[in-house]
Amino acid sequence: MDATEYEETYVEGIEEIEDDVDRRFKRFKSFRVLQYPPHDHQFRHKQRLCSWMLSATRFGEHANPRSSFSEKIKKDWETLAAVFSDHSSIFVTTYESRIDLMRVCIAGLEGTPYCYGLFFFDIFFPPEYPAKPPEIFYHAPDFDLSPCLHQDGRVSLNLLSLNQWYRFRFGGKQQSWNPERSDISRVLLSIQHLILNDKPYLNESISFVYSSKERSSKYNNEVFMSSCEAMLAMLRFSPGDCGDFVLGHFRKRAHRILLIYKDQMLKHKGDNGMKQLFFKLVKAFESNGAYCQHHCSKTEVEQLKRERLNTEECSE
Repeated sequence: MDATEYEETYVEGIEEIEDDVDRRFKRFKSFRVLQYPPHDHQFRHKQRLCSWMLSATRFGEHANPRSSFSEKIKKDWETLAAVFSDHSSIFVTTYESRIDLMRVCIAGLEGTPYCYGLFFFDIFFPPEYPAKPPEIFYHAPDFDLSPCLHQDGRVSLNLLSLNQWYRFRFGGKQQSWNPERSDISRVLLSIQHLILNDKPYLNESISFVYSSKERSSKYNNEVFMSSCEAMLAMLRFSPGDCGDFVLGHFRKRAHRILLIYKDQMLKHKGDNGMKQLFFKLVKAFESNGAYCQHHCSKTEVEQLKRERLNTEECSE
């Protein structure tokens, strides 16, 4: 193997190798513009704008500067680039050929049962935008992570509705879409802070809101474990044009995720299911290029080595 293909880095006394995945992950920006949307974008084949409007959906010399749609999208791009810095937990991809489409990845914040999980959303801006709110599709894993994120891709968020009734739910804290004040950055922040928050049980029925603290803690732990299961699924298959980002993200966050998991296991001692899932995470993160053996017992490390040898022999 050519020595120029790798760089050596030292993290907490552990020698690690930086490869092309790491380098591409470092170049991944919180806001980026690509030429074309990926083939798996939910709204890629959605009916395009009518011909006179289509030219306005491309920035550049052919764009129609008087188009309210084009101007609003351009303003949104500028806002997104400014609001979400390179150290943000929200990552936005837009497309020059289809500015009516967008793909967003939202990382769960630490302190929530979604911490460091990745949540992908495809977005479509209708021709009437901003008079109408954008349409959003959630790339759902095979796990129920929130009553507001549905397996069919729907996202339950008051801000995505024009229904005025929503303005008065939960003491008026969640407002519906307002064409004059609402924008896509507010939608994304609402998903992160109102749905992927530290108290997901508040999104359940009203009777559950007033349940005991013990039940709320149990609910949070169930969501946390489901979120970790979703990480394993994400490592096996991630949305197109985000593969290197997903791999790099879990390499970078593997150590912290496992430390948080250990804290959860201390709170729920004797849960064999948690122990088994922890070992699955270690194996997956190791296979993804992160050094995680220091989180395991000697017996578990030996098991990891045996499984790695068996995998290598089967591939030969």
